[in-house]
Amino acid sequence: MTRLWDAGERIIMEMGEDGMPLCFTWNNERHAVQSIAKRWRVDIGWWRLRVWRDYYKLVTTTGLLAVVYHDLALNQWNLQRVYD
Repeated sequence: MTRLWDAGERIIMEMGEDGMPLCFTWNNERHAVQSIAKRWRVDIGWWRLRVWRDYYKLVTTTGLLAVVYHDLALNQWNLQRVYD
């Protein structure tokens, strides 16, 4: 089963010196990033409601496989999907 939040679930992200996600806090639990499986950018709708995000599909040391994104327009991090 997969949990999906269309609008995203706010998280607090800590970045490494290389600018990549290092760990995030969700529901008062810290999840260190073990590996990043995929990274991509979405930049659409600039002529109306712009969606400008960097997405990361990552695995955490706590066992989550998750998709998180950085909303570049708002400078805010969100959890979008958790795979079971």
